[in-house]
Amino acid sequence: MASVCASVAVGDPCGLLLGNAGSRRWHQRASASDSSYGVPFGISLRPCTRPCSGPLPSLRSSSDKNVKRSTFFRGGGQEFAEEHRQSKRWIRPVVARTDNGSDTQKEGDDRGEHQSPEAREPEGKGQEQAGFVWKSNWYPVIPVQDLDESVPHPFEILGRKVVIWFDREFAQWRTFTDVCPHRLAPLSEGRIDENGCLQCCYHAWSFKGDGSCTRIPQARPDGPEIRAVSNTRATSFPTTIAQGILFIWPDEHGFELAEKTPPPITPQHDGPEWETVVTFRDVDYGWDTGMENLLDPSHVPVAHHMVNGGSLGKRDDAQPLSIEIKEFSQQGFNGPWGRVGGPPQFLEFEAPTRTTYVFSIGGQAMGTTTTYVTPTAPGGSRVLISNGRKAFAMKAMTSGPKWWQISPRWWDHQKMLNLLDGDESLLHGQERLLRESTNGQIEKWNQAFFMPCAADRFVSAFRQWLNRHGGKNVQWADGVDPSLPPLIKNKELLLDRYESHTKHCKVCSKALQNFRIARQALYILAAVLVGVAPLLQVWSHRIPLVVAAGISAFLAWRLGDWIQMFYYKGYDHARIP
Repeated sequence: MASVCASVAVGDPCGLLLGNAGSRRWHQRASASDSSYGVPFGISLRPCTRPCSGPLPSLRSSSDKNVKRSTFFRGGGQEFAEEHRQSKRWIRPVVARTDNGSDTQKEGDDRGEHQSPEAREPEGKGQEQAGFVWKSNWYPVIPVQDLDESVPHPFEILGRKVVIWFDREFAQWRTFTDVCPHRLAPLSEGRIDENGCLQCCYHAWSFKGDGSCTRIPQARPDGPEIRAVSNTRATSFPTTIAQGILFIWPDEHGFELAEKTPPPITPQHDGPEWETVVTFRDVDYGWDTGMENLLDPSHVPVAHHMVNGGSLGKRDDAQPLSIEIKEFSQQGFNGPWGRVGGPPQFLEFEAPTRTTYVFSIGGQAMGTTTTYVTPTAPGGSRVLISNGRKAFAMKAMTSGPKWWQISPRWWDHQKMLNLLDGDESLLHGQERLLRESTNGQIEKWNQAFFMPCAADRFVSAFRQWLNRHGGKNVQWADGVDPSLPPLIKNKELLLDRYESHTKHCKVCSKALQNFRIARQALYILAAVLVGVAPLLQVWSHRIPLVVAAGISAFLAWRLGDWIQMFYYKGYDHARIP
């Protein structure tokens, strides 16, 4: 599968939803009359002026091997249907049936407003399919524009340690098991050598992009051990790039299947009129907890109260939601949602990593928020957020002064980190409480949770999907202990930004370096000015130098707060009014 990078550097003032095009920034806070529940992350859209129409395509059945996986969004993706039909990516609709065999396509049923969401889930839809194979999927890792091509990058996926590095010979990113076959040293501690190969830092064995060993310095050129060079290989995995994101297929024997399977991208973002921005963070909670959180629009104004100036809403915005599950299968589920009486928006979960919110104006998709959760290890995940917006929709969906529409990429990252700070600690504790309440059997979630409101229907559907199709939990690599690591009580460790983002991000690492240089330069300037001022004979000439020195010292001191932002900022719900 060819690797093509198509990412566009854009931004998002809210830290999560939608962004700018190039240097353009879009921002609009929800008004009192149009609550942030109209759109989950604080962007006010115009109400839909015409009803959504057209068929709701189905997620591909796993038994349909000849149809590539793709997705469409009711009330937002109609204009893409014909395009994908012509490109042979159209998904054949599947009519869901209940246990008694009758077709189910009900709309407008409001019984769920007064009863348990479980009663509204499609319990009888579809037949139980073959087991879900966790390692036979594409998993998103990082936006390629945030990767440094000059060094190898360690990562963990399904509990398996890998190293990601750039193969200069073929100008492609590669993924190996993070272990040298010689003496099991981690290859991520090595370097990219002068020939563009990945070199182990222990004994300088070097490997090409296909995993073959190209150099063993300890082997004599004319000795029998030189044959070991051709017999030694590093374990490699399928790797590709789609919509600017690097994806890994964590099965060294899955190259053929990976070639036939498209990564879980947002279909709308393939259009030339769309602009996107992607950010990421490592979090200290597991995949199931992260997916459950991102499938829950009702938590946003509460857990992210006043984040980024209140652009995501505030606690008082909490209100009833109308949610309906339209399709449910091994591939995931989808359905409309929105505040009661408000215009419907659309959500889709594509197993095992992608959740996409589609926001519409006049029945056409104008914005999307796609979130990914990649399971790294028990109790740990990497979250990616990809925001998209049609470039021509800027005037219809934005407001604010022009100075607000210019922002560097690292600032967008920091706003996203502000967002994730809001629920990191509560999710870290919640998943442990769930396991305590169920004696480690998270498939019994419905005995632990009390969810009487329709707002929790997506959460209920996700937990049901995991029980029916996902094997009840992540299938970790062989030998991985599935138990959670100890609870982290120190909030500064839990919300550490440097370890979870900055050191992995080329853009933020460079910004941090520049801030450090600027602060040092300002302190030096202040010291020089203070030293020179007494040498001047005229007292009136000294005053400007002293004032300039004071300003320089003050700016250097203030830069300390910006530098700190790349390490830790913190969020305390109890202290935010």
